[in-house]
Order: sequence, then structure tokens, then C-alpha cells
Amino acid sequence: MESSSLHHRDVRRIREIVLSWGKKNYQEYPWRDPDRKWHGLAAEILLQRTRAQNVVPVYAEFVDRFPEPEDLGRATEEEILDVIGSLGLHWRAPLLKKLGQELTGKESIPHTLDGLKELPGVGTYVGSAWLTFHAEKRSVLVDSNIVRWICRLLGREYDGETRREGWVRNLLDRLTPEDQHQTFNYALLDFTMNVCQPTRPLCEECPIGAEFCEHGRERLASD
Repeated sequence: MESSSLHHRDVRRIREIVLSWGKKNYQEYPWRDPDRKWHGLAAEILLQRTRAQNVVPVYAEFVDRFPEPEDLGRATEEEILDVIGSLGLHWRAPLLKKLGQELTGKESIPHTLDGLKELPGVGTYVGSAWLTFHAEKRSVLVDSNIVRWICRLLGREYDGETRREGWVRNLLDRLTPEDQHQTFNYALLDFTMNVCQPTRPLCEECPIGAEFCEHGRERLASD
């Protein structure tokens, strides 16, 4: 099934299912506090290629050690690593230091994707996540879990480069609602992490099921 063959009524129904599931299964994480603007941006950097549960204690210490951007900007890379080192990906330490320096003295964080991407450590995904979750601006999220879900839905092969293909963003743009984008995006993150898992997807529990998902249809038929 090609992405263009997903009828608008199916797009609408899948969106409704994801929204409904998300409202019942919302995951509480400390960085989901909409008032934690700059800490929310730092959290999105910490969450890159890292399990959310592993970030929880690190984020709590990060907020305690670096309550303001200038505290992060003044810290040494070694001091930052002392907080975030357990997560691996040590290249994040110098980027976070530069982010703290860049945000020091600023009245606000940029509210456009282009503006956000000028900040250290902020790429398309981090910027898009911050916009939808902390700036209440509609934004499309594309990460590895979401790409896996989209490809399973359509019965398509995927690899690490699939996220760069235009049809992926186009379809996710169609799925992301105008008015409930924040709720939808939280639901999508939680759903693709907890139901449409990498190696053992819970197809039997999936509310989308065989009605819309090619992968689910094949898997349930073979059981």
C-alpha cells in the first residue's frame, strides 16, 4: 500500500483511535510540564536515542543542578557529564553547555523551527517536539519509533534512512490534527513505544488492529 492510497477517511479514523488511546494511556514524565520551557528543550536533547525511563532520574538531577541557563552555561563539560554521563552519548555535554550559554540572558526561546535549529544541539526532531509540547504550535514528529509504526501500518520495508523520505513526513502531516496536535503527538510517542514495540509489537492489544495495519493483519492471521 502506498502512502497516497491511505484514504482521508482512514486517516481521520486512525487519528481518532490514536487520540482516544492517548487520553487513556498518557505517560507522566517530568519534562512534560509545559511551564518548563528551557528544561523541556534540554530534555528533548537528552531523550535522543535514549529510553525515556532512563532519562527520568537524570532529568531530575539536571534541573536541580542547572536551574537556569546560565548555570548550565557556566558549568564545565565534566560537571555536565557528571549529571548526564549515565545516558551515554557524551557528545551531548558540550552541546548542552553551548545551549546554556546561548540561552543566557534571552527573554524567550525561538518559536519557529528555523530559529530553534540555530540553537546548539537542536535539530528538526528536537525543535518540532519543543514547538508542539512547549510552544503549543502544531508540529509534525518523525522519530524511529513513529517511522516503524507508519511503515508497519502500510506494510512497507524500512531502515535507518526511511525517516528522511518525503512520503513519511507527508503522511504524518496528514495524520497530525490542527487543534489537538499536542495530545496526538504525546499519544503517538507513547503508543509507538509501548504498543507498536520494535521486536514484539502487541498486535493483539492494538486498537488500530488488522482493520488498518498491514503488519497487524498479517501477524494476527498467522497466530
